[in-house]
Amino acid sequence: MAETSVETLKSAVQALYRVHAVEGPPGENGLRTVWHLCPDGAELMSLVDSEGRVRRQELTLLEDHYVWSSGEGVRTGYLERGSGGKASATAVVQTDPELVPQRLMRAALAMGTYTGQDRYLLHMQRVLALAREGLEMRGDTQRPSEPTLPTVESPPVTAQALFDVPPAEVVVEEVKPPVVRPSEGMTMVWVLCLGLLVGLGMLAFILMG
Repeated sequence: MAETSVETLKSAVQALYRVHAVEGPPGENGLRTVWHLCPDGAELMSLVDSEGRVRRQELTLLEDHYVWSSGEGVRTGYLERGSGGKASATAVVQTDPELVPQRLMRAALAMGTYTGQDRYLLHMQRVLALAREGLEMRGDTQRPSEPTLPTVESPPVTAQALFDVPPAEVVVEEVKPPVVRPSEGMTMVWVLCLGLLVGLGMLAFILMG
């Protein structure tokens, strides 16, 4: 099967921009379906919960198919048509055994041209962009026109650097002797003198008796 060019997919995405979404009632699982369908071979189906969060999306761009599910990520696939491959024939979605990087890149580049405000298109655009970034970080694929940015690494931490920390300042508090006020000293002297006089008086009384 011949690969679809990025420019052809961009044309399909541009046709999808002009489509007004059709929203269905909630199903038995509580999810409602939002459809973006255009006659030029582009289709986006979104499943939304009662709180408005997108739980699943399926995007079809001509012969390429993409599925995103919450908690599962993105899967790629393609449409297999019967009756000689005519456009009017019933198409069956064939899921790729593994994620096909080039198929994902084409969709990410095509959806990257969208600049509107439709939250469902923006969600799928972001999903594909994140999946593409993941592939590029793993080195699975890279756009030839995008230069490779140098990796900025933090300097290694050596054992010496771990100990190059100034020690905590030790504060020694000076303990001062207690301060004796003059008035307190005189009072103690008078008390001692009075006690001495009382003692002498009692001794004289005993001797005279």
